[in-house]
Amino acid sequence: MGPFSCSLGLLQITNHCHGSPQPLVSIFLHHLNAGMDFVSSTRRTMTLSTPNQTGPIHKLGCNKTWQEEIGRVIQLLVTIVIFLVGVFLNGLVVWALALRGRGRLTRRGSAGEGETRGASSFRVYVVNLALADLVLLLRTPLMMAYLADNCSWPLGLEACKLVVFLRGLGLYAAAFLLCAVALERCLCLLRPVWASLKRPRWAVPLVCGLLWVLASALAAPYVYSALVKGVNGTKQCLDSDGYSQGLFVTETVAGFLLPLTVFLGSNLAVLWTARTATSSSSTQRMVRLYRVLFLTMLLFLTCWVPYFTCRFLQALAEGRPDWSGHKIHLFTAKYVSSFLVYLKSALNPVLYVFAARGLGRTIWATLPSNIGKVFNEESTDTRSRRTLKRGDSQI
Repeated sequence: MGPFSCSLGLLQITNHCHGSPQPLVSIFLHHLNAGMDFVSSTRRTMTLSTPNQTGPIHKLGCNKTWQEEIGRVIQLLVTIVIFLVGVFLNGLVVWALALRGRGRLTRRGSAGEGETRGASSFRVYVVNLALADLVLLLRTPLMMAYLADNCSWPLGLEACKLVVFLRGLGLYAAAFLLCAVALERCLCLLRPVWASLKRPRWAVPLVCGLLWVLASALAAPYVYSALVKGVNGTKQCLDSDGYSQGLFVTETVAGFLLPLTVFLGSNLAVLWTARTATSSSSTQRMVRLYRVLFLTMLLFLTCWVPYFTCRFLQALAEGRPDWSGHKIHLFTAKYVSSFLVYLKSALNPVLYVFAARGLGRTIWATLPSNIGKVFNEESTDTRSRRTLKRGDSQI
């Protein structure tokens, strides 16, 4: 048997492996020489060798050291926590704003009595953002099955196509909707009369529908390119067989560069308008608007920039032998950064609730009521609503 590195057993899974998470790289027991080759080994025992030293390393389960086994369990627990928290909070947002909130407005007599058009537009956008996060989180149960089966895909080709499609759909939908929300905030700031009084009520739902159609169209190619491939005795769900430049460029531009550009432009517009504002009330409103935009962009940068940066570096390393020593580090970094993408989907509802000033004083109320108050501008009837000023009640 030739020289073998158990730590790099799944290195062949490059940046194409987005359909299922990969295990973390185990701790290197020895430094590896640059000329080491990869060969197949048994499922129970693997050997790590250098020109001066050889020796067996006994594994737990399927090609696992005890360090890798602990890492796999930690990954499984983190995935479960992200799934439960994210689905609960995003589902609560959808229920509070789309179902419970709409029912309350209907009982008042009409949608126009309970909220202004500006508040209604933000409510529609946030509901769709929560749905996009749910789409992305719904693939995590399939990832749990992958981790539970010793990092081998057990569910077949159809499930692989589904999990890859959900990843693309959730990523594109969230990116496009975040762009729409940023533009909506600037529109309400720069053209408040038109946005609040003259814009048709069907405009925002129509925009959201078109964005979902566009996201579905961009995610559809993954259904045809996804496949299940055997790698080192395991089955891996890949989004394509080999590096696909078209898919990579489309995902990077539409899923990352576009929302980043829109966020930067929105912040600059808010800052410029704040400098030219004359009244103190307008200045306070723009400061609150800037705060929400800044928090949204900060969460985006923190959770998405590492993932797309690692993907970009992996694309550069593809087909370049001089980068072979860095591939394992890029592989590990991309896998860890992918958890930040799911963490963002779970944390978005927290931003919806706490972005508006005044919600801290009503924290003892039920969470759905708090979420509903964020989008309710007509707040003069009850004592609890008097705690939120009319200008503060929008996110």
